[in-house]
Amino acid sequence: MASDIKAGSSAPAVEIDPRTGPWPAVELDRRGGLLASLDWTVVGTLAICVVLGLGLRISNLGAIGFAEDEMNKLDALRAYERGDISANAEHPMMMKALMFGSVKAASAWHNLTDRAVSDEFALRLPNAIVGALTAIPLFLLTAAYFDRWTGLLAAGFWSFGINAISLNRVGKEDTLLVFFMLFAFYFYVRAKQISPRDDAARRRNYILSAISFGFMLASKYFPHYFGLNALFHHKFHVRKPESGEPRGKTPTIFYVLILVAFLLANPAVLLPQVWDYLNAYTGERLLVHTGYLFGDQLYKNNMSSTPFWGTPVYFYLLFMAIKIPLLVLTSFVVGFFVSLKRWRHPGHAFVVFMFLFWIVPYSLIGGKWLRYTLSLMPFVYMIATVGVIALIEFLSKFLKASRQASAIVSAAAVTVFILLSGWTAYAHGPHYALYTNALGAGRTGYYFPHDEFYDDGLREAIKFVSDVAPQHAIITHETPAVTRYYLKRFSRPDLNSQVISSTDFDPAKLAAPAYTIVQRGRIYFENRKKIDFIRHNFKKVYEVKIKEAAAAEVFVNEPM
Repeated sequence: MASDIKAGSSAPAVEIDPRTGPWPAVELDRRGGLLASLDWTVVGTLAICVVLGLGLRISNLGAIGFAEDEMNKLDALRAYERGDISANAEHPMMMKALMFGSVKAASAWHNLTDRAVSDEFALRLPNAIVGALTAIPLFLLTAAYFDRWTGLLAAGFWSFGINAISLNRVGKEDTLLVFFMLFAFYFYVRAKQISPRDDAARRRNYILSAISFGFMLASKYFPHYFGLNALFHHKFHVRKPESGEPRGKTPTIFYVLILVAFLLANPAVLLPQVWDYLNAYTGERLLVHTGYLFGDQLYKNNMSSTPFWGTPVYFYLLFMAIKIPLLVLTSFVVGFFVSLKRWRHPGHAFVVFMFLFWIVPYSLIGGKWLRYTLSLMPFVYMIATVGVIALIEFLSKFLKASRQASAIVSAAAVTVFILLSGWTAYAHGPHYALYTNALGAGRTGYYFPHDEFYDDGLREAIKFVSDVAPQHAIITHETPAVTRYYLKRFSRPDLNSQVISSTDFDPAKLAAPAYTIVQRGRIYFENRKKIDFIRHNFKKVYEVKIKEAAAAEVFVNEPM
């Protein structure tokens, strides 16, 4: 149901039910809560999306070896076990706490059943589960702004979307950030849709939103999503106030509870050493290497290179063009223009606002990583859903379809979009991150090698060196934590591990035999000349290829 809600501080000139807000389809039963307002067809469909989405996320979850970032998490868990919660201090505790529980549960399972669960699987499992469950808050948020069937389609895009799946399968903080962010947005808009006269229901939603915002901040230090939500609701109103009703101010307890929830879930932030570390981290004093290989060009990739001296401003637009499946991308483009045209409707205004306030600032920031796009994808999927519905409406009108025929067209179109999304994901597992659409065909691992490979193939390269290297040989690389871990697993702690980008590393002075692991995704300003020397003077003895792209190469300083 479209409305004439307008931007600005004036109230919208539209009649809206003060109890339900402008979308009766998502009316909540005050007595029964969320599920009581939904019919079980919707609940069942959403449950299927969550279950199948979980299957895609946990299938072969340990098939790819650890990335260096993930090993930092595993090292932090060992520190937690010793009672030190300050480890890996640039990130909050929420995800590491869940990982700690998962790794401990895997160990207990092994002791109970004598069936081992790999560290890779155990560490990533919490994110895979939360990633699948994220379909729920995305459904609720989309339904709150549009309707429940639009919400289901958005949830389906998330559950089966290869871009969401690939990032839900790694041990990084973005998955939890998105999960709690969507819940925070949802409960906040529900509070705004309720009349101030219904103080209990309104306050309950504010409280739930505050807790979600607190947990969001305890997942990743990205507070700007809180600010964007506040800015949107300052400019756009989701209900027309009734004559004589009290002003619906956000209660003070909302802000207090955000802080309380944040501190309860992230007590490490109270430690002085954490603040010392964060100060050094944000000042870029802890960087050991810099640069991002984008295509064939090495760019600076740090915050101090903002706005125009880092990776190109079209970095994320290129990601969207070649990494999002074409059907989803097409429906997104259609939906974006539809939403621009209907911007006075709060749902359309919300998705356009959130997309633009993501893509513009993030494109100007010097440091860019594809994992950040996980917080973009909910809005991409919401807009794509708008596009699918617009395409269905156009097709129904073009065919002059009856009501029954329109329902068939709708069901067929939705089935095609969801099934093709699911098949795309299924066909590219477990190396989901290497997917490119037809526009990027033949460019696997070319534009975004660091994020696409994310140390995929490194474990196999270390295994090769472990199998062939003589006692006390040298192994050189760019991943000290991962290399240390797998050398121990492969019973080769005797190997002398050295980091290529280290200032005291000189490949010309290495004693033979020295085995060097070269990864396209880990070429930096500090090591590129050394790697060029290695490529020209060392002999390549092994290569890990994934989807015809070289993920890792092993060179040895023997005569070529």
